[in-house]
Amino acid sequence: PLWLTSAPVWRAKAVLCCASRRVVPHLPPASMSLLAAAARARHRAAFPAARIAKRHLGGSTTGPAVTDLAANFRIACSFFTKPAISYPAFKQQCVSLRIFTFAGVCGGCAVGLMLNPPKSSYWIRYSPSYWWSNLRLAFGGNAEPLMLTEKVERKTDVPYLVGHLVRHSQ
Repeated sequence: PLWLTSAPVWRAKAVLCCASRRVVPHLPPASMSLLAAAARARHRAAFPAARIAKRHLGGSTTGPAVTDLAANFRIACSFFTKPAISYPAFKQQCVSLRIFTFAGVCGGCAVGLMLNPPKSSYWIRYSPSYWWSNLRLAFGGNAEPLMLTEKVERKTDVPYLVGHLVRHSQ
């Protein structure tokens, strides 16, 4: 064989194999990996059930499609009225209930924000109640220019106010 005549570093050594009680040559690591692969292939051929086993990793779906809301609603209602007989039935009840729970929570948050909006200036400027005025200003409204075109006159007499506040604070 080729492995007997290969590099002098890898000399064949006879080793007694305990399982078969026969002498087998000691091979270099590269040859051992090939022999191990051949042994695994022979072992797999001896057990055909291992080749057809299914691992059930969740790649398949059961129950109605997510878009079939009527069937999912019926199953979601059964979560509260009928106990599940098996784990797959319970899981399907939870999956169907999750669709309506998500919609309810998101809708509740949106309605809550519309009925009682935050008082921040950011919300006031960008909230849905101001969308129409923002669109009107963006597409043809007469908005004030960014830069001033003339000097702004204020009606507040600042020197009088400062003098008044300083006199009364002492």
